[in-house]
Amino acid sequence: MNIRFSAPDSLWKVLSVETDAGVATVVGEFHEVEEGLEYDFRGRWDVHPKFGEQFRAEGYQPRPPTTKRGMIAYLSSGLIQGIGPKMAARIVERFGEDTFDVIGERPEDLLEVPGIADKKKEQLVQSFQKHRNLQEVVTYLTGLGLTANMAVKLYGEYGDDTIAVIQRDPYRLTQDIFGIGFRRADAIAAAAGVDPRSPARLRAALVYILRRGADAEGHTFLPREVLIERSCKLLGAGGETIEPNGPTADDVRGALLMSESAGEVIAVEESIYLPSLLEAERHVGNRMIRIHRAGAITAPSSELVVRATERAENRLGLEYAEEQKNAVAGSFSSGVMIITGGPGTGKTTIVRGIIEASEFLSGGLRVLLAAPTGRAARRLGEVAGREATTIHRLLGYGFIEGRPMFRHDADNPLEGDVLIVDECSMVDIDLAARLLDAIPDSMRVILVGDADQLPSVGPGNFLRDLIGSRALPVVRLSRIYRQEEVSDIVVNAHRINNGEMPRFSSGGQSHFVERSSPEDICRAVVKLVDDLVNRGPYDLSDLQVLSPMHRGPAGVSNLNASIQARMNPERPGAPEVKLGAVTFRLGDKVMCLRNNYEKGQFGVFNGNQGIVMDVLSPDDADVQEDTLEIDFDGELIHYGRRELNELTLAYATTVHKSQGSEYPVVVTVVSTSHYIMLQRNLLYTAVTRAQTLLVMVGQTKAVGTMIANNRVRERYSRLAELLARGGTR
Repeated sequence: MNIRFSAPDSLWKVLSVETDAGVATVVGEFHEVEEGLEYDFRGRWDVHPKFGEQFRAEGYQPRPPTTKRGMIAYLSSGLIQGIGPKMAARIVERFGEDTFDVIGERPEDLLEVPGIADKKKEQLVQSFQKHRNLQEVVTYLTGLGLTANMAVKLYGEYGDDTIAVIQRDPYRLTQDIFGIGFRRADAIAAAAGVDPRSPARLRAALVYILRRGADAEGHTFLPREVLIERSCKLLGAGGETIEPNGPTADDVRGALLMSESAGEVIAVEESIYLPSLLEAERHVGNRMIRIHRAGAITAPSSELVVRATERAENRLGLEYAEEQKNAVAGSFSSGVMIITGGPGTGKTTIVRGIIEASEFLSGGLRVLLAAPTGRAARRLGEVAGREATTIHRLLGYGFIEGRPMFRHDADNPLEGDVLIVDECSMVDIDLAARLLDAIPDSMRVILVGDADQLPSVGPGNFLRDLIGSRALPVVRLSRIYRQEEVSDIVVNAHRINNGEMPRFSSGGQSHFVERSSPEDICRAVVKLVDDLVNRGPYDLSDLQVLSPMHRGPAGVSNLNASIQARMNPERPGAPEVKLGAVTFRLGDKVMCLRNNYEKGQFGVFNGNQGIVMDVLSPDDADVQEDTLEIDFDGELIHYGRRELNELTLAYATTVHKSQGSEYPVVVTVVSTSHYIMLQRNLLYTAVTRAQTLLVMVGQTKAVGTMIANNRVRERYSRLAELLARGGTR
């Protein structure tokens, strides 16, 4: 069985399947299938008007491998550690259909296989014996529609209790296993015989919808009726019912009351929270108010602050404008100061002034600098002329007594007098709560960011809520300083933010390539990347392609595949690892899709980019499974095959994922086919990622639509309200 097509935004796949009668085309929705393994498909034959006869699968069941190809795929899937595709092929070639018997009953015979010595043989045998129980688990799970790789991942999480966990609560997988959403868990539950009206199923759907609202849309809560409506849609429930024997809307309402009683969710008036997000939101609100008030009590005299500001001007060789002086001086009059503005408005100049003034006050105040990402921290450190670090590193993230945690918290606060945090539009409510927990009341906090950019990828609307509450001092910068030194990229960013069309010129730094169809846009982007790298002065690492959406010919998924095919194509004999529709090769630019606190010294986080430095196989290296070695900001991190769904190609990425990063060259897609994402702040964010060259590819009409649409997508959050009323217990 081969996968001919896999839709990037759904489970739909087109398979080429060898049967006794020849090769057949099988189409349908498949959670996961693996090339090379054998399956039984249930369904019906159909004739497509364009593609001809095909089998429309309504269900499928994997077979125990009996062919050589199937056995090789099975052995090299990660079930038996230390066997890669080459070694698996040699073993199966030698022992054929007796392969499994040899490994389990006659292991000495393995020494007949080239490349297997005593040490390797013992490793294989120990792994095989250790996982005899795993084989039972794999058989059970593949019968429920999972692949062997996913079965191994579940076994790694739950061990010998895997089957019992799934039979007891299959919806637990949505929380524990990255890559398993509610629909997949629901299919497993249905195959395991779970009643569709089971309260456990309904409560799991409610929690999943809340978590999905946080992860995908940035909400800290959902209104009760919105939560019920979305849960009913997910469950197929209507006023009476939609699915036979399925739940009704009243069933869902009853399940929500049960979830509230059990503490799985918490209601604040008609707002329904996950407990962790409610705690984070309340903690942020209360800590911000407390730090703000404490700083006002201990503020130095205005005369001293004026002298400190003047000294900063002299040392920096600058003459501050009035709003800049107010920002520097205001940073010492209370515990919190928020500085917001677009590119070129002097945020960096003010930060440098605050640092210089701090060194004058009280014999020298200790200043800490931090930002959400490594790129943003490096940029802050460069402009400030001193060390800056990521927020996670500042908080001392690490493994303590075998558990990932932060060293600095309320019991072990940060040491310093002033904390400056840049790119605060990227900070979500969880990270803000962690940070504020470690800040003592005596520390002054200066938060810097551009409130007109897209909000954080994670839940909450931290920076915008702080500003909107009107409870904290804010300096909003709008004037562009030293306009003669400002690039037309910065000018265009401000034009966009002011509702004006950008201006492009052949001799400037901002260019427009007009293309109509999404397919033509994709081809133009690929050619641009090729020309800029192979005929221009740039490396692939200098260049970032941005698109509003994942799906479609001009979406991130197709752009990545197309750019990879041109810039890093398949080469005979070159190592690569394939996972579904994505292939990873040596030299590929990749991105992390989830926070993984166990990777590296300080973790790898959602949105971090790296380069594949090596592709390792158990046949050629001392690894247990196919593994990518990736350079993330100078640190080499290993990702095994079972972790590859945490990665994606990053030649192209969404505008959201690019936040906090700047690139010498940005190529951004502007297409009317992405109509639901055509917003002004999205275009503004994309433009402000470019440092020296900006190229928009698409339709001028799409640019106009984005600029005209200044409606900010609402995020459900009560932080601004909480701050406005002075906090709460």
